[in-house]
Amino acid sequence: MRMMKALGQTQFGGTEVLKQVSLPVPELRATDLLVRVKAVGINPVDTKVRSNAAGHGQFQQEEVRVTGWDGAGMVEEVGSAVGGRFRPGDEVFFAGDLSRRGCHAEYVAVDARVAGRKPASLSFAESAAIPLAALAVWEGMIEGCGIPREPRLGPPQRALVVGGAGGVGSLGIQILSRVCGLQVIATASRRESAEHCRLMGASGVIDHYKNMKEQLASQGIQAVDYVLNTADPNTNFDALVALLAPLGKMCCLQPMTKPANLAPLFLRRLSVVFEAVFTRPLLRASPEAQGAILDHVSMLLDAGTLRTTLVKKLPWTVAALAEAHVLSESGRALGKTVLAPV
Repeated sequence: MRMMKALGQTQFGGTEVLKQVSLPVPELRATDLLVRVKAVGINPVDTKVRSNAAGHGQFQQEEVRVTGWDGAGMVEEVGSAVGGRFRPGDEVFFAGDLSRRGCHAEYVAVDARVAGRKPASLSFAESAAIPLAALAVWEGMIEGCGIPREPRLGPPQRALVVGGAGGVGSLGIQILSRVCGLQVIATASRRESAEHCRLMGASGVIDHYKNMKEQLASQGIQAVDYVLNTADPNTNFDALVALLAPLGKMCCLQPMTKPANLAPLFLRRLSVVFEAVFTRPLLRASPEAQGAILDHVSMLLDAGTLRTTLVKKLPWTVAALAEAHVLSESGRALGKTVLAPV
C-alpha cells in the first residue's frame, strides 16, 4: 500500500487539532484523476469544516479529515472512464468535492469532470488561488443572474460586490468588469482593503458598515443592477435589496437561515439566486460544466484578461496551515492565501 503525507485532523476544534498524518494514497474511481498536489488555496469552508461550524457530524473511529478544496497539481494517473481529456503529466486546477478528502496531502483524487487545465502562464501557487472563487462568481453571476459574457451596447450596467477584498470578491470584481463589461463598485471597510479592491478593477469603493445607499448616491449612483453578496445575507439582505434597480438581481453565497421579507422584491421584479460551488459535484448536477468553466477561466488568465488573486504564499506545514486558518477567520485577509512547498 502506497502511503503519503497529509495535513489533517482527527477531531473538531481550533487550529490545535491540525497535525501531520500518514494516509494511503487514494484509490481512483473510474472518472477520477490522481493528482500530485503542488499548491492549495485557503477558503472559509476549510475553517468551518475544521471547527464543525458547517455541521459535518462526528468523527468515526480512526477517521482523518483533510481539508483544502482549491488545488493545483500534476496528473499522475487517470481513471478508466476519463477518456482523452487528461493524461499523466498534465497540469490541472480544481475546487473538487466537499464530500471527499481535500488537497492538503501529497496526492488527491478528483473527478476529472470538475478539473480544468492549469493556466500555462501561472505558477501552481498562483493557479491554486483561482478555482473555487472563479466557479462561485461564474456560476452565481453569469449562470444564476444571467449576466452576458460580453459587454452590452449602451451605458454599462452596474454591479456591487460586497466584500470585494476577499478571495471571491477579488475575482468577482475582475470577471464582472473585464469579462462582462459592468461598472463595479465594491465594499470594503479598511484603507488597505479598499486599495486592494481598486487594484482588482473596482471603479468605486464604499464601506459596508455605513449607509451604503447614501454612499452610492454621493457618487451619483441611485441603484445597481446586480449584487454579488459574499457576506452573510441574514445581516444585510434588506439593505442590499434597497440598492437594486428594477429587474435587478442578487446572488448570495451563504444560506438564508432566518425569515426574510420578500414583499419589496415584487413590484420591482427583483430576483435572488443562491450559489454553492459544491452543488454540482455533490449532487451530480452536470459536474462537467465546472471543468468547462475552469478551462475558459484558464484561457482568460493566460490572455491577461484576469489576474491571480494570490496575495500570501506560505509553506506546506502544520504551522503555516494554522496561520492561514487564523487569517481566514479574522475576516481581514486580502485576496487568497495559498500553501505550497517552498
